Amino acid sequence: MSLNSFTTELKELWTTKYLREDIYAGFSVAIVSIPLALAIGMASEVPHTLALTTAVVGGIVAAIFGSSRLSITGPALSMAVLTANCVEKHGLASLVIIGVICGLLQVLVGILKLGRFSKLIPLPIVHAFTSGVGAILLLEALPIMLQIHTHDVYHPLDVIKNLIIYINHMNPLAFILALITIFIARKLPKYLPKFPALLIAVLIPTLIVWIFNLKQIQLVGALPHQLTIPELPNFATINSWHSLLISAMAIFVLASLETILSVRSIDKLGLGDLHNPNRELIGQGLANISSALLGAIPATALLTRSKINIESGAKTKRAAIFQSLIILLVIYAFPQILENIPLAVLAGVLFSAALSMLNHQQAVTYWKQDKSEFLIFSVTFVMLVFTNLIDGIQTGIMVALFIMVMRMLATKSNIRLWNNQQVIRISLSGNITFLSFEKLSELKKQISKHAQLHFVIFEFEKLQSIDSAGCQHLLDMIEEINLTGLKVIVHGLTRDQYRLLKSLNVDDIPFVNTVTESEIKQILETGGVSYTANEILKQGLEKFQEQYAKERSKLINTLAKEQQPHTLLITCSDSRLNPNEFFASGLGEIFMVRNVGNVVPCYSQNIKYSEAAAIEYAICHLNIRNIIICAHTECGAIKASIKHADSHDASGLDNWLQIIKEGFKKHAPSDPTEGTKLNLLNQIEHLKTYPLVEDLLAKNEITISAWVYDVHSAQILEWDTSQQDFRYILAQSNDSN
Repeated sequence: MSLNSFTTELKELWTTKYLREDIYAGFSVAIVSIPLALAIGMASEVPHTLALTTAVVGGIVAAIFGSSRLSITGPALSMAVLTANCVEKHGLASLVIIGVICGLLQVLVGILKLGRFSKLIPLPIVHAFTSGVGAILLLEALPIMLQIHTHDVYHPLDVIKNLIIYINHMNPLAFILALITIFIARKLPKYLPKFPALLIAVLIPTLIVWIFNLKQIQLVGALPHQLTIPELPNFATINSWHSLLISAMAIFVLASLETILSVRSIDKLGLGDLHNPNRELIGQGLANISSALLGAIPATALLTRSKINIESGAKTKRAAIFQSLIILLVIYAFPQILENIPLAVLAGVLFSAALSMLNHQQAVTYWKQDKSEFLIFSVTFVMLVFTNLIDGIQTGIMVALFIMVMRMLATKSNIRLWNNQQVIRISLSGNITFLSFEKLSELKKQISKHAQLHFVIFEFEKLQSIDSAGCQHLLDMIEEINLTGLKVIVHGLTRDQYRLLKSLNVDDIPFVNTVTESEIKQILETGGVSYTANEILKQGLEKFQEQYAKERSKLINTLAKEQQPHTLLITCSDSRLNPNEFFASGLGEIFMVRNVGNVVPCYSQNIKYSEAAAIEYAICHLNIRNIIICAHTECGAIKASIKHADSHDASGLDNWLQIIKEGFKKHAPSDPTEGTKLNLLNQIEHLKTYPLVEDLLAKNEITISAWVYDVHSAQILEWDTSQQDFRYILAQSNDSN
């Protein structure tokens, strides 16, 4: 961000435009932020004013220096448990060190423009973290709701273990007040969404205590009437710098992640400018440094309070600043209001907020959609709750990485036995690695079940990679198959894969390497096995159903209702052309016309060619505005047209080639390559004779391209009108298979 734009932002803070809206929004957020800050301070096991200080100082600094116009920054419930652990281990003074380290790292990450990498943490871990913290806070809030002194109890397991004891020694009135708070906080928004539910949830129980003079209810108690000056840390008394730095790193990661996720969610609301993650982290870093210098707890951008800010009509960053100033005013002018809030009520606020953090619906979604993500979620959640936050996150990341590696290294297969029982084709996909031994052994067992087999064909077109260990496993299996009297064909290996297989085959284990289907046909027929084209097509259909159709049922069902292709492609019938493979296009993307020589007959009033029908249908009914005619080198139609050779047995072909030959009368090509290009340009001119095309060209509403596929290099050339020559669409590579 430039200095000029930042200066402009600062000037906008002093204008009167949207002033009323921002003040109202700031007040609306403040009445929610105050009780939440007190509850977070209690959960963090720090003095209440430290959480309020974060809401004031962090909120103002982040609003000024951050990128999001409508986000609110303050103390976060998600970091309360981690903050409490830090305070327990290292004391209150450690908050200064932790906050400064966290802030400096955020600023550094923002300056280095590394904010985008925060998105690399798997979402199941993020959701498990939120749920885990919610579960921990639920358990920690229970003793306070029951008004039990638990200064020596910090772990959720201890709360569960001692729950019966707590119930036997509970204060029923305190528990009732907490239940009233929870009920109002959770139910009021459903019936009166515009009312400040959290404020009312705190106000009503507090008034009950005051009206009935309930002396046995513990209150927040005396608060400093100003922002406190922190106790500077004594570095000599810090016992474990290693533990302290790990805590600081954990808070840095969590604060940064929650910030990025929150502002991304705010962007999705469609309000305000889209945030810059790097600048946002710089703003959050400065906010954390500022808060830490006053001894306060770490801050982060907050989604719930930001939503309230937006729903209350906030227009600029001033709303966040006003929110912080209102909290500051309450601290200085009306601290007695806060001092008379019952602790059980704050525990009720904490309990209600923690309930909202439990992503049980997300867990159900993971279970239904992807069991591996459910495993990541579950392991992370359990470890978070029953060990600690850092171990939980580390374990979750390790599980996610393990699953990712297993998926990457997995070997998948599709086995197809021919009807004659003499040939089995095994398509291998994924990767063949040192982990593939069991999979290959399983395939060998499948092969041994068929007594009439003569040939085993391994297909590798879909294989991503094979390492030396996997290659050796494959060779061992081929050798064992050979010992049973079967012949092995390996089909579709890349150059590098074949080189590796050949280099490791020191024992000259016999197998045949093929590249084309015609080679397989010749080998099988030489071996006395019948080969039918329909058999191959049916096996391919089976592969399509299993590997494509099942996984893309939604796409197929959508296309069944209507097709909306983006391109009309007119190309040759030659079997060496596979347009969907060339362009990595799927079903429903290309409306295709194929004929001998990629011919477009000239338009006439009585034209009956199917090509004319396809062109008109594409333009009128499918609303296609991009047409490509794609020729190819070594075209048989072009060679025949140049030789002027007629076939007495194929009059239809001869008549069709007359269209190409007519074009060559104007300019006779010197060779088939030139003939391919000349014919292509002639067909482009034929296409322009169609009134529909001519009209759209005049309006500049359609694109027509002339491409040539080189069957030798697999490169495509495009006609460049400005250069009057064909140019490669992609840079040529000297490397070829």
